[in-house]
Amino acid sequence: MTTMPVEAVPKASNRGLWLISPFYDLTFIIFSSVLLVLPHIGSLIAGQYTFEGAITPNVLIDLLVTAFIGGPHLFATYTMTFMEPRFRQRYTKYTWGALLMPVLVISLAIYNLTLLVTIFFFWASIHVIHQAAYIADSYRFKDPRHNAQPKLKRAQLISRFIDYGTLLTSLYPIATFRFTGTPLWIGGQNISLPFETGGRALLFPEFLKNEWFAYLASAAFGIFFLAFIAKTIWELRVGLFHGPKTLHMVFASVLFFITPVLANLDVAFQGLNVWHSFQYLAVVLFLNRVRAEKGLIGSEFVSKVSKNGRSLYWLCFLFTIGAALAYVLVRVILHFSGTWAGDVGQQHYFSFYSVVLSALLIHYYFDHFLFLQVDDVITPKWQ
Repeated sequence: MTTMPVEAVPKASNRGLWLISPFYDLTFIIFSSVLLVLPHIGSLIAGQYTFEGAITPNVLIDLLVTAFIGGPHLFATYTMTFMEPRFRQRYTKYTWGALLMPVLVISLAIYNLTLLVTIFFFWASIHVIHQAAYIADSYRFKDPRHNAQPKLKRAQLISRFIDYGTLLTSLYPIATFRFTGTPLWIGGQNISLPFETGGRALLFPEFLKNEWFAYLASAAFGIFFLAFIAKTIWELRVGLFHGPKTLHMVFASVLFFITPVLANLDVAFQGLNVWHSFQYLAVVLFLNRVRAEKGLIGSEFVSKVSKNGRSLYWLCFLFTIGAALAYVLVRVILHFSGTWAGDVGQQHYFSFYSVVLSALLIHYYFDHFLFLQVDDVITPKWQ
């Protein structure tokens, strides 16, 4: 779909409140949110040239996003975990625990594909939110005022709580209306359509399919968003306003909130995925460059590749091609073994989920650790 101009990754430097620099942050982390519209535009264009029986616009968008941005972003995680000797040595049990993901995926792909898609979707939403919170924390930790005013530690803790709450509740209000089937009228139209991705209605606990749950989710976001506004006004008054972090928070929470409104959820979430993946690559490419410059990478190969943003991107792209070849191999094995003979769709879903989804859930699994910034060698604080 698109690739980021990784040659623009600068040398590590301290530029005040910005993580890297005003240009880098605005271009690759904050305003890169404009990329969210690309899958929608691509879907409209593809729809004009799609013939009956040919590849659908949704599938075409999925393939393009996965090949050029989604795949490379998930394999970038592997350069900091599986390919990092220091990570494997420090967190041996956690590293090997990642291998449980393929077992989970393959088991559910055989016995309950809808449940697998539901778990994937929910975990993906938490992952996207956690990344946004990680970036907000990174701005907070780099702020020289963060440690310079210990008397404000309690206020900073409250600020962090409000930021987390705003992000955590922003993605779910509209989605909950659609899950529960609660009518939501906007402009004289009920936008509470069935919540389906990939032609499957996601599972949702029956006891939560009540109108009160949709209103509760909306109220939670409303309260946190109002608290965020009040906090921002207070920060302006006392001189603690953080422009870059606030701008990131506003873009993230608003875009999270409106994404589930769109009728075609497959394309809608691929739009969010493009921005999320591009932003992730912008962060990891820079972090790996910093780690390479400081000698913090245990693998000589990864250290060498990480010194250049373009070479690191293409390494991750090659991993994506490898995953595609693995998918083809599984499809061939299923075909010649007669497994699900005559059911091409089932063969496709099993092959795709067992390869791509396994790699993706491992990416989620590792990133929750990386986003917590508990190890300054693996994920050094922004300085």
